[in-house]
Amino acid sequence: MQAKRHRSAETPDRAAERLEKAALRYLTRRDRTEVQVRTYLERAGAAPALIAILLAQFRRRGYVNDAAYAVRWAGARLAQRPMGRDRLEAELTAQGFEAQTVAAALAQAYEGRNEQDLARTLLHARAGARTQTKQAALLRRHGFDEEIIQHLVGDQGP
Repeated sequence: MQAKRHRSAETPDRAAERLEKAALRYLTRRDRTEVQVRTYLERAGAAPALIAILLAQFRRRGYVNDAAYAVRWAGARLAQRPMGRDRLEAELTAQGFEAQTVAAALAQAYEGRNEQDLARTLLHARAGARTQTKQAALLRRHGFDEEIIQHLVGDQGP
């Protein structure tokens, strides 16, 4: 049985290669944001300079593309769960996307979709919210704006 080499004896080049392979395995499991890959590499002990180099390589190769990821994620999220623009914007922002990426993803996600129809779909799916007050609260929790809420369930106030 061969003894394991201690990582402290690793050369910088071997450490960089090991971290790159680990990050590539991390990326193959599912789509990741640049922030997620950066955090993974930081936790793995990569130096900031190496992280910058690896992220640049991953962007060039198309392995990390926050704009494309945000659009795919937003579209899937809307298909899964009807919500208003405010809620989806908050969720994208929480993912660590830059404001410009969030704005572009929102524009694409809602292209061809009517927020009022999404709100109706939500109300229909949650038939238990029978009173206007409960319906308005449900729509607010899902990020629909007050104009849509007022149009669908009447003036309930916040």
